[in-house]
Amino acid sequence: MTDVIQTVGGYAGLVALLGLGVLAFLVFSQARDIRRLREWAGGAPERDAEVREVSEIVAEERSQELKVLADREERRMERAGVLEQSFWDRLGRSGRIIAIVAAVLVLGAAAAWAATSLLGSDSDTTPQQERRTQVAQQARQLKPAQIKVAVLNGTGGAETGVAAEYADALEGDGFNLGVVTDAPETFTDSVVMFTKGNVAAAKKVGKAVGIDSTELMLSEIADLTSGADVAVVIGTDHGPIPGE
Repeated sequence: MTDVIQTVGGYAGLVALLGLGVLAFLVFSQARDIRRLREWAGGAPERDAEVREVSEIVAEERSQELKVLADREERRMERAGVLEQSFWDRLGRSGRIIAIVAAVLVLGAAAAWAATSLLGSDSDTTPQQERRTQVAQQARQLKPAQIKVAVLNGTGGAETGVAAEYADALEGDGFNLGVVTDAPETFTDSVVMFTKGNVAAAKKVGKAVGIDSTELMLSEIADLTSGADVAVVIGTDHGPIPGE
């Protein structure tokens, strides 16, 4: 019996040894496949998300480090005079204060100008109205005796003596009467003509005789008036004689 066990045990040991050899061979032959499985397990979707998150954190930290290094290098170059400072930095603290104050003053002046322009545009008074007001004030200040007036009959002979009647009315109001004669042509519209600088005088005379139209004196009229400041030309449209 003992001999049988010894014989079977020897064969069993030999078979076990052969089995271990075959198992070792299989393990070594499948090592590459096992390594691939491990790599696949490491690259699984959930692992990929973790790796990506870690990579982003590392990249952000690296970016911050690079920014800090760049700032340090820029300051170092500025101190060394290699990198030119900006205009704002070169101004210094006092220069920046002066620049800010100047900008505020310029903006304030612009705002004031804009407000004045807007208010002026909204005003009811135009330059022409201001001029008319000024002329009216000057006319009120003038005395009739200061104004030399000529009277011309511009009716073309349709009415005789009309110039003399107007002249008598003006002289009665105290005006300095000048030439009284006929106009060189017929005037449909009555008009008070004035020499340069005598607009206010023409307005005062026109008010006295009831003629609103005024204009600069024509050369042919000036030749007949012997230096009068104002010439009243009676047209065919004239109204009632002043004073009647």
